[in-house]
Amino acid sequence: MKKFMDSAWSMRLLALICALALFAYVSSMKTNNTTSSLLTNSASKTTLTSNRKVTISAPLELNVNSTKYFVTGYPENVKITIEGPAALVTTTANTQNFKVYANLSDLSVGRHSVKVQVNGLNKELSYTLDQKYIHINIQPRRTATYKVSADFNKANVASGYEVGSARLGTASVKVTGAVSEVSKVAKVVAVVNTEKNLKKSVNQQAMIEALDANGQTLNVVLTPSTTSVYIPITAATAKKDVPVDLKASGKTTADTNYSFSTDTKSVTVTGTKAALAKLDKLPVDVDVTDVDSTTTKTVDLSNTDEDGISSVNPTSIKVKITVKSN
Repeated sequence: MKKFMDSAWSMRLLALICALALFAYVSSMKTNNTTSSLLTNSASKTTLTSNRKVTISAPLELNVNSTKYFVTGYPENVKITIEGPAALVTTTANTQNFKVYANLSDLSVGRHSVKVQVNGLNKELSYTLDQKYIHINIQPRRTATYKVSADFNKANVASGYEVGSARLGTASVKVTGAVSEVSKVAKVVAVVNTEKNLKKSVNQQAMIEALDANGQTLNVVLTPSTTSVYIPITAATAKKDVPVDLKASGKTTADTNYSFSTDTKSVTVTGTKAALAKLDKLPVDVDVTDVDSTTTKTVDLSNTDEDGISSVNPTSIKVKITVKSN
């Protein structure tokens, strides 16, 4: 054995065996790498070439002379289904960098059926529209100015309360539309929604509508389309003439009597109907503090604390105070 290992031929054979083993190992690694690469490329290729289909709602644009004509009957949006490479479909759906439109530029006044078209889609994408044609009505355009009034259900106001004059943020609006529609405008209103049994003033933003003689809403464009509305709601008031009831107030002395007289026989009291129904005469306090002899004072009536009374006319009266000692 020792002789064999020491011979030149044995060394050559051992070297050959090592070389063959190394070659086999390297070949195996190349095969594995090639297989892995082919699988990865295949997966990438599959991902890149996979298709996707998506349906989106796109705004419909009209090619028309909008300063001369007014168009009605068309939908604001059209559904379009796009199909193609997944990445491209996703990008297109997110950006919507294409246009869905109808060309009306060569059409005259009247009713028409017009083809819906698409422009700007990538050539690798295919599409279908859920509405290939639209039915529209082209009419001469007109703009007119109308005053706006508040419109609300007065039956919602609680019993015993009354409505004041409504104040609107917009006094008038521009009404734009087909001549046939604008000519039907009977009134323009700001529609105010109120609760039942209303006892408080209303302050809200309201939609503006143009109505015909039958109260039907017309297909026109309003500028502005909303306005603020304030409607004062207050307890119903009335007026009543009543005599004054003069009474001593302030610092008095036990051994002194005070009597009062005035040339004002009655005053006009404004207040709620319920309060006035209970009022037969108006109590008036006359301050006799430091009054020790007959004198005349001006008594203020504007500060009356009677419930439901909002004002008294006149606001003051002259009262003669007569002092008598017991």
